[in-house]
Amino acid sequence: MEELPGRVVERARGLWLTTADFIPQGVKVHSVGVRLFYLHGRGLKPASLGLSLLAGGIRRNRVEVSLEELERLLLGHAVERPEAPEGYVAIVYRGDVIGCGKVKGGRLSAEISKARRRELLAALPAERRREGGAHHSS
Repeated sequence: MEELPGRVVERARGLWLTTADFIPQGVKVHSVGVRLFYLHGRGLKPASLGLSLLAGGIRRNRVEVSLEELERLLLGHAVERPEAPEGYVAIVYRGDVIGCGKVKGGRLSAEISKARRRELLAALPAERRREGGAHHSS
């Protein structure tokens, strides 16, 4: 895996990547970094933005989805993925890491914030036009 730019710090119930040399106690970490993982009592949960940042280094636990599956996931529905590894995964569309997902009992669900889901859903019509245009040109 390539080396990360900056350093990882533990703060605000998470592991953050920052390039700041010093973070004073009163400063919110999100203003000077990107959350890579949430810290839970049961372990680490990948952060969607962190997964996108680390995309080039993620070799396992990647689940490629179609445009239709991505839309279902962003709307809060699960999709069947019996072949996927159980636990947290990177949701991938057309080779790009979209965010964090979780596979349980062969079903994949999105673990992406509602705000980010809304942004991605708003981009889907343009992606449909792009995909539709690609199909017609062949």
